[in-house]
Amino acid sequence: MVYLWEKYHEIEKGGFIYFIKGNTQIQITTERLVYFYRIDEETLMPIIENCMYNFMNCSQMMYGSASRYCVTYKTGQIGFNIYRRKYFHKYMVRLCDDCFDSSRGLSINSKEIYMISFKNKIRIYD
Repeated sequence: MVYLWEKYHEIEKGGFIYFIKGNTQIQITTERLVYFYRIDEETLMPIIENCMYNFMNCSQMMYGSASRYCVTYKTGQIGFNIYRRKYFHKYMVRLCDDCFDSSRGLSINSKEIYMISFKNKIRIYD
């Protein structure tokens, strides 16, 4: 029996892909950014879930099942690096739909608040 592959979708990102068999998430690591996609189980289409800067300067990044540890590897480099998650949060709630282009932010840890300039006002969030 001969199987033929048919392309039905293309993600135009140049980089390295990481996927675990049985998982519904794929990851594409580029020189500048790391993209996280979730595969929709009904349509089998990738949906971008998250994007972060490649501050580790790696060519491949692998997460554990609980996403607490990360192993990174750079092509041509001897060995690999292991990182542990510093913060564990789920800040996925949108506070507002305003455009904060050219705004500035300031975090005040002693008061557990942050301030953001917005047009001619200063907004304070806790």
